[in-house]
Amino acid sequence: MKKTLFFTSLTALFLMLSCGPNPEKSRLYLDKGIDYLFASQFDEAIGFFDKAIECDETNFEAYYYRGCAYSNNFRNDMALKDWNKAIELKPDYPNPYFNIGLIYKMHNDNSMACYYFKLAEKYGRENMTDYVKFCDYYE
Repeated sequence: MKKTLFFTSLTALFLMLSCGPNPEKSRLYLDKGIDYLFASQFDEAIGFFDKAIECDETNFEAYYYRGCAYSNNFRNDMALKDWNKAIELKPDYPNPYFNIGLIYKMHNDNSMACYYFKLAEKYGRENMTDYVKFCDYYE
């Protein structure tokens, strides 16, 4: 009887910890994903960012960094989707604006690149002088 109660309690505890929003667990997965991202192990990083998002769907950084991993894996369509989601969750987060601007610049859409570079600067991304200076030529 005691064994059954113990295993039932243990199972209930496991389910409580694994279900629903869990920002602390999400942060752990995010940090691990960032480690893999900086080690250029993009598929592994994406897996950890997926888990971070499963634990907390409002983790804007997980979407941002997963977008970076997708971009480094030449999957810009997925990267743009994630960066836009990061912006939706935290509109004043400057990094996704900058990265979206880089994608537009890479495709020679300079007016859209400048639009996003200026938003990145507006929201506080550092070292934007050269990017915004580049925009003076396209206005």
